[in-house]
Amino acid sequence: MKRGMTLQNPLCLLLALLLLTGCGAKVPAPAAPAPAPVAVEAPAEPEKQTAPEKPVEPEPEPVPAPEPEPAPEAPDDGWKLLLVNADHPLPEDFTVTLKALRNGQQVDERIYPELQQMFDDARAAGIYPYINESFRTFERQQEIMDKYIARYEAEGLKRADAEKKAREIVAIPGTSEHQLGLALDIIAEKGESADVWKWLKDNSWRYGFILRYPADKEEITGITFEPWHFRYVGAEDAEKITGQGVCLETYLGG
Repeated sequence: MKRGMTLQNPLCLLLALLLLTGCGAKVPAPAAPAPAPVAVEAPAEPEKQTAPEKPVEPEPEPVPAPEPEPAPEAPDDGWKLLLVNADHPLPEDFTVTLKALRNGQQVDERIYPELQQMFDDARAAGIYPYINESFRTFERQQEIMDKYIARYEAEGLKRADAEKKAREIVAIPGTSEHQLGLALDIIAEKGESADVWKWLKDNSWRYGFILRYPADKEEITGITFEPWHFRYVGAEDAEKITGQGVCLETYLGG
């Protein structure tokens, strides 16, 4: 006896299912695939804020220490006592700045203030000095020497004797104090020259002047007595020379 068809066979079972599907049974459509996830970049971490660096200031250049100012030079007073005579001629490099006086005479400009004060005080005392000779050039000194030589020759002296006698009164060019601008031959502008000379002998040292060729110093100076010839040496030394009663040669040891 044939047994009815059974569904025990798996293949048969699959066929049955297919038949049922074709008969209107709805099979759910497969789900759409999920969209692939979009990779999202993580936000960049903010950069760490650091404090701005302070600008490096350049090191100041070292300031050199100021050089010490040179000490002021001591005033050179040697010119006041410059000895000029037959044994000590004028230095070859000697120069002088002159001050012109009203009568055309000239003196070393450094002695002018004291000279003016001396003359002002003399006039206030009723004495009126006048400068007859002051600065002389070498040529001027030679002219004076030649004049005296000619005078003595006219008196009958031989040339050699005339020159010797002239040198007792006039210094050889290059050995005259008048070439310094410090020596003055002073007479009276009015009145007696003797009065002028006496006042100057007594008072000139106060202003830096001395009687250069005293009567009792002829053997030392080599010049005959000249009461009119005054020489500037500065107030301090003039006081000492006058007080000691010596001439410039003795005072300077020359």
